[in-house]
Amino acid sequence: MFFAIEIIACLDNLSGWLILAYRISRTRSQRPQMNPNDLDLRLLRSFLVVAHSGKISSAAKQLHLSQPAVTAHLRRLEEIVGKPLISRSTRGVKLTSYGHTLRSLATEVQNTLTRIEASFHQEQNLAGELLFGASLTIASHVIPTFVAEFCRIYPDVTVELRVDNTSVVLEAVRESNYPFGLVEGNPRAAGLRLEKFVDDELVLVAGTNSSYRQYQQLAATIATPQDLYRIPLIWREAGSGTRAVVETALRKSGVQLKRLTYQYVMADVQAIKTATVHGLGFAFLSRWSAKNELATGQLRILQIANLAVRRGFYWVLPSGALGEPSDSFVRFCQQNRSQLTPAASVSN
Repeated sequence: MFFAIEIIACLDNLSGWLILAYRISRTRSQRPQMNPNDLDLRLLRSFLVVAHSGKISSAAKQLHLSQPAVTAHLRRLEEIVGKPLISRSTRGVKLTSYGHTLRSLATEVQNTLTRIEASFHQEQNLAGELLFGASLTIASHVIPTFVAEFCRIYPDVTVELRVDNTSVVLEAVRESNYPFGLVEGNPRAAGLRLEKFVDDELVLVAGTNSSYRQYQQLAATIATPQDLYRIPLIWREAGSGTRAVVETALRKSGVQLKRLTYQYVMADVQAIKTATVHGLGFAFLSRWSAKNELATGQLRILQIANLAVRRGFYWVLPSGALGEPSDSFVRFCQQNRSQLTPAASVSN
């Protein structure tokens, strides 16, 4: 009964917003008002996946649909709303203000449907230990939300999350010390299955404290990859997925790693952020891990011409089937990943 009331409320909110959009559109264009009952949940799913991925081509692959089919879904939604939901460019798509509103409401519906499905599976009495390893950025900033929601649905599940760098997690899953894991970067692992979870972008950040005048003057001169030779960089430890991805991207941009400074190495993201805020140096950080500091203005992003450092967060899975509760948890996360939002959208 609770879920029935909840989903009716979500759909009422969504329908109410759609009707308001129709009326605005009808007033301005005098087009016939469309029936909100025409709304199909498949249209909302396509829209949410496009909003999450930022590209119609990527969404089509995830949905196992053709690009024209996904485009048709988006157009149908825009017809129902009477307003543009996305803006297109050569780099992908971005949500309009109406698109952001629809994404919020559609996510409510999707989350409620997920809880409905999970509630009917509770009769399986899902229990046991959810043991897995994750690299630092994912463990600190991405996966805890999913763990909390999953455990609300399955209160008899116990959780042990171990935090290690990417190379350790890969080896632990290979040796069956963890049933599965989550790592960052673009890893390769013989004998394991790697499946994309979400996208990430690493950006060069600087502290914003104006009292460090020399530091701010140095920050103002950074514009190209070659400018990195002149600045103190704060690195993650060897074996870190973050460090490996940054070094690979720098090599591709023509940077000679041996000319960079490796004076400061820290194995903790929070330590790197704190040191950067206090002007020790500059650091490449995930948008996920720097989300709060960027929002509060303690850190800012330094734009570097012709340098884009992108990566994915990946599930590390054994070649065989997962047992429970691991399998249910991975499927739960995959179904709900569209609700994740880093500090700013990642360009694909």
